Parts: sequence; C-alpha cells; structure tokens
Amino acid sequence: MKKQRNKMKKLFLILSMLMCICFTFTNAEVNYTTAQQDITIEKTIDNNTSTKIAQEDYTNTIIITIAILIYIIIAAVLVYYGLKGKVVIYRNTIDLSLCVGLFAVLPLAFIIFMTLFLMRIERDTALIIMGVIAFIWACVVLYIAYTTLRDNRNNPLLMILILPLKITLGLWYGLSIFAVLRKSNLKTVAQRREEKQNALARFAFSSGLIYALMRDKPLKK
Repeated sequence: MKKQRNKMKKLFLILSMLMCICFTFTNAEVNYTTAQQDITIEKTIDNNTSTKIAQEDYTNTIIITIAILIYIIIAAVLVYYGLKGKVVIYRNTIDLSLCVGLFAVLPLAFIIFMTLFLMRIERDTALIIMGVIAFIWACVVLYIAYTTLRDNRNNPLLMILILPLKITLGLWYGLSIFAVLRKSNLKTVAQRREEKQNALARFAFSSGLIYALMRDKPLKK
C-alpha cells in the first residue's frame, strides 16, 4: 500500500510539473502573440500618423504655392496699374529709401547685437537696445503702410496688396545696388567683367521700373 501511495505521489508530482511547464509555455506564447500584436498596432498607428503628416505637409505646400502664384499675378496687375498711374506704389524717393532701408538696417542690427555680445553687456541692457531698434523698425513699417493707404484713396485693400509689393521691390532694388558696389570674388577678369555687366543690367532695369512706379519723380519738371 505504501509503495502504491508513493507511486501515486510521484505520478501526481510529475503531472503537476508537466502542467506547470505547459502553462508556462502557453502563457509565454500568449504574451509573445500579444506583444507582436501590440507592435503591429503601434507600427500601423505610426504609419497612419506619418501618412497623415505627409498629406498635411503636401496640402500645406500646395496651398502656399497657389497663394504665392495668385499674389504674383496680383503683383503684376498692380505694377501695370502703377505704370498707368491708377495706383501709387511709391510716393517719392523718401518712400523708396524707407523701403530699401528696412533691409539695409538688418545687417546693422546684427553688427550691434554681436558687438553687445562681445562686450558682454548685461542681458537687460542688450534687450532694451535691441527692443528700441525693433520698435523703430516697426514704426517705419507702419509709416510706410500709412503713406501707402493715403496715396491710394484710403483703400485698406489696396494698402494690404501694395505694401508687400513695394517692400519686395525695395529689397530687390537694394540688392541690385549692393551687387553693383560689392567687389567680385571671381578669379578671372572675364568672369568679373561678366558679373559686373549683369549687375549693372539688373540695376538699370530695377532703377527704370522703380522710377516709372514713383508718383513724385525727382527729375520731372
């Protein structure tokens, strides 16, 4: 009897161990399957998110491109009406100089900022100085916008459309002047001559266009 009981105990222990082993492997398989499913779901979510972001970026790019093309067409129409005298792009040379100066002052502001940094001026003092420069710059922009509004029959829509155009043309004119004045870094004489000729051609074209778009022309009697 005792031998039978011992055998039964041993058999029970063996069966228990086998059941534990089977349960462990089954649980591991379930965990592995669940982990794989989680990874698959995460990858699907990441792919969907990436696709949505790519679609949004593509849509934004299309919208921006269309907006730029529409404004280019509007700007061409404004230039045409400006040449006809139906709208005023530039009032006089002061108006043009302010538009050019908006961008000419940016390198100066950068030089001032670097000087303050190298001199190790206190942060609050540097911020005050840069704030004053930014305030003056904003006041010039507001003054240009005000004169544009007054020159175009106090029409706010025309002011909104003309202001970016006149500032952009001012930048273009300023860059054409800079291209004429700057020293060429090209090696050969022929390359330097060609670059200077191109710069003079751009300057002549931009000067002629700006002069035609100016209401109070300086040389007109």
